[in-house]
Amino acid sequence: MALTAQERERVRYHLGYLNVQLAASISFGIPRPIQTVFLIETAMSNVIAEGEDRVRRMLGVLDRIECLLIDAQERLAAMRLGDLELRENETDKLEREYYRWGGRLADQLGVPFYAYSNRYKNQSGAGNVPVSG
Repeated sequence: MALTAQERERVRYHLGYLNVQLAASISFGIPRPIQTVFLIETAMSNVIAEGEDRVRRMLGVLDRIECLLIDAQERLAAMRLGDLELRENETDKLEREYYRWGGRLADQLGVPFYAYSNRYKNQSGAGNVPVSG
């Protein structure tokens, strides 16, 4: 069984790719690397049957980390809850885990993160293309 349309959408989302129809190569003054969009679409179509479960498990991990990030927002104002001291950098740690698992998913598919994704722009050389000047 191949990846479903919903799973393909989650792969795009978690790797920072757009979930829109392809248009011109420049949108709102920002170049869109059509080559990488082609790479991810081709990769998702070519996942071998034996690798589908691993991709699905990785999507589940990424979904759970994102839920933890959303839940952590409620704790941002507190430093202590009774005798429990909250981790000050909880969201940073979760973002690092998200990046780690996103990288594992990208490795399984043999694709890069989307170069213009805000999600990956400040992580270990991934993300926005540097502009000199």
